[in-house]
Amino acid sequence: MRPPRAAVSVQPRTFSMDMRIPNTQRGGTLIEVLVAIVILAVALFGMAGLTSSAIKYNQFSRMRATGLSLVADYAERARANIAGFADYAYTTAYNASSRTAATTDPTAAPVSCQVDTSTPTNPINTCGSAIADYDQSQWLTNVANRLPGGTAYVTTELTPAPPGVNGLPATRVLNIWLIWSAIQEDNGFAQQQLCPAAANISDLASVNCMYFRVTL
Repeated sequence: MRPPRAAVSVQPRTFSMDMRIPNTQRGGTLIEVLVAIVILAVALFGMAGLTSSAIKYNQFSRMRATGLSLVADYAERARANIAGFADYAYTTAYNASSRTAATTDPTAAPVSCQVDTSTPTNPINTCGSAIADYDQSQWLTNVANRLPGGTAYVTTELTPAPPGVNGLPATRVLNIWLIWSAIQEDNGFAQQQLCPAAANISDLASVNCMYFRVTL
């Protein structure tokens, strides 16, 4: 006969549910937001600088296209008036033009002159200087109207044909500087490396120049 089993006392286990995980990310989200804001601000400042440069260079490209059109016009006028070629020079010191005055002031009519080709061996043409003065006055008005504060400085070169060469015309060259009010660079100066020294442009003047050399 088996002996009776001893009574076993089982104590119930208790578990504590208060298991806290240490918060090691406290404040991390705010720092990330601040860093993102700083990065975004730097990117925006960079884009602002690029936009400013793009606007400046687009304006310069537009001015250059306008300048090419003006120079082509003046060259055609001079080519059509070989007799008055020397009078197409304009070497007045720089003085920024007024767009209003240039728009409202009409070009004076040419003075009376004579062209007579009835004798081919001895043609008469006294209109060279008169037509050149008219062309120059009208052209400078167009420059002032199409370029902000625009004016010009023009010199002429006449190189005769080499001796002993028959039938070769003289070489005529126009040196044209277009001058206008420009956007200043970051250092406070405009681009003046192409401006003619004889135009007496101050180093502090907010101007820019384009140079063209045209052979007729």
